[in-house]
Amino acid sequence: MQTLRETPLAFLDVETTGASADFGHKVIELGIVRVEAGQVVSEYQQLIDPQRKISPGVTAFTGITQAMVKGQPRFADQLPDAMALLRGAAVLGHNIRFDLSFLRKEFRRSGEEITAALGDVPVMDTVRIARRRFGRGGNALQSLAPRLGVQLTLAHRALADAQTTAAVFERLMEPVGGWGLSLCDAIREQGGPMGLLPVSPRESLLPLELEEALEQRCCVMMEYLDGRQNRTLRVIEPLHIRRFKGEPLLVAHCQLRNDRRTFKLDRIVQLTRIGPGQTPPAPPSSAAPEAAVIVETEASRPLPMEEPRPLVPEPEPVTMPTELPAPDAVELSMEIIVTHAIADQPAGEAAALVDVPCPEANNLQPASAAVSDEGQPPDSSPNEGPETFASQ
Repeated sequence: MQTLRETPLAFLDVETTGASADFGHKVIELGIVRVEAGQVVSEYQQLIDPQRKISPGVTAFTGITQAMVKGQPRFADQLPDAMALLRGAAVLGHNIRFDLSFLRKEFRRSGEEITAALGDVPVMDTVRIARRRFGRGGNALQSLAPRLGVQLTLAHRALADAQTTAAVFERLMEPVGGWGLSLCDAIREQGGPMGLLPVSPRESLLPLELEEALEQRCCVMMEYLDGRQNRTLRVIEPLHIRRFKGEPLLVAHCQLRNDRRTFKLDRIVQLTRIGPGQTPPAPPSSAAPEAAVIVETEASRPLPMEEPRPLVPEPEPVTMPTELPAPDAVELSMEIIVTHAIADQPAGEAAALVDVPCPEANNLQPASAAVSDEGQPPDSSPNEGPETFASQ
């Protein structure tokens, strides 16, 4: 019986222009780690020119810019080099269904079918193994790896994530036989066989964190880019994905306003699950491209509705107090503003960086003066009904 040690394994990861191949997004980076006899024998990393715009949230998340991919090979141009590592190997990944959803379309655009190019190879997913071992939720690669004692390298780049996935797979296999485990038993650890093609052609695949948040209706901390490229943090409960005039939107419940809001999927940087009783995480220092990071719990646009509804009246102007209130008198519902080196900024510049009142800074504009980048989209026309889907 063939063991894992006797099976060539190709761990792969892709970075993409956006959250879903169903909306025309493409691969911008491919990383592959080939393992034979339990040892890494070759690695592959290649930036790819998608010939389309990279979403702002992807650039903030991965660091990959439009300038970095300009002039790089197209997917079809680099495919022969990638196939040298993929050919004859089982395909593995973390939430591999998401990666395969992009690769199937890229292979087809290159004039090949992925099943014909790779053959009837085993497919394994470290997410499925982790879910059977630890339960659903909290199985994102950057969360799972430290729990298994795997040290993270450069996160959110294709080769680095493929390397981390290979290490995570090895740790997951150790308690059940390691490299001596039979391939059949390894597949059983994920609940059964998988293929290169989806179980259902209507299957809609999303990044793991978003998929799990939609599935479990749990609260998450969302890092989001506003229209001024400020990275903001908002506590939301994702509900479903909505297609509006060809653009994917996340419909979520805003706890502060106790109402539904929509967010552009291509401006979401990342989602962090918030467990029961867990304090929301502080914004990372890397989320401060200028002098301040704004932490908000709302400011998104109202949910697009099929039927007209009364407009929400504009908020009354906020009058700034002439004296600073005592710390224990500060309203709990006020958005938190996390500043970095704001003392070094002139008062006028500091005011331009924030859009909510703060008793600790002078000359700031009241909240009613702030302009959100998320204007309300027009209602759907009768012959263009909205299309929604949740994770499978």
